[in-house]
Amino acid sequence: MAHITDGYIPFRNYKTYYKIFGEQRFDTLPLLVLHGGPGSGHNYMLGLSELASDRQVIFYDQLGSGLSSHPSDDSLWTVPTFIEELEQVRELLGLTSFHLLGHSWGGMLAIDYLLTKPSGIASVVLGSAMISMPLYQKEVDILKKDLPKKTYDIMLTHEKAGTTDSKVYEEAYEEYDARHVYRHGKFPAKYEAPEGTFGGVPYRTMWGVNEAFANGDLKKWDRIAQLQQIKIPTLITSGQYDELTPHQALITHHSIPNSKIRIFTAGSHCAHVEFEKEYNETIAEFLAEIEGKKDK
Repeated sequence: MAHITDGYIPFRNYKTYYKIFGEQRFDTLPLLVLHGGPGSGHNYMLGLSELASDRQVIFYDQLGSGLSSHPSDDSLWTVPTFIEELEQVRELLGLTSFHLLGHSWGGMLAIDYLLTKPSGIASVVLGSAMISMPLYQKEVDILKKDLPKKTYDIMLTHEKAGTTDSKVYEEAYEEYDARHVYRHGKFPAKYEAPEGTFGGVPYRTMWGVNEAFANGDLKKWDRIAQLQQIKIPTLITSGQYDELTPHQALITHHSIPNSKIRIFTAGSHCAHVEFEKEYNETIAEFLAEIEGKKDK
């Protein structure tokens, strides 16, 4: 089992929790993982810790989620806050050169961070990462229309009425979730975040109601035109049934020069959990290729 260290680093007047698998190595670069949400915490990404046999794998809970501080200041929930936190994490953990992996919202954060032209990023993995929220919502609306008519009608009615906190709506949403977010039944308990640590405030403020109705502050976020500015080696992943549809992943692939893409057959938004071994092998091979160690 990989050596594990964890702790807190200061960020503004708060604290950010981190967890590192593996010890520092000089033959491979660390992998820093950005979780989704905003607000989900790092736990659901912990399957990637298996990569610690080859390199350090570093997770952290973004402000407002997991074991990090949960401030009550609503002005914090902006992309610049999370970019600043990411910079603080890499500075205080001494990450001068590393690989970056962002899943879902974490991929959006990775994109905006890369657009600031930071040094030392060897490669990036955009795992089911949105590139345009208007496009994402358009694609999700198509997925919702493929649900049973009764389910779709319930969702549409409550979204229009602003009554998405009703039990009937939540039950309808569960059917969408089971098709496009995680398709393998009950989510593995070992990857569940501790009870009470989900960042509901940053999620609702920035993202919105749920994965199927993203009506928060990020709803107009769109970086398709800027993707060509990403020049580092890039791997894009998606699942066949992913709410980040293969169509969106292909646009990402065609927009980022010399990028690679992998669509996981029968996978959804959490393909990294549904097909953990295969997903990890894909990431490991990509990172090894970047480091010139593919045949090692």
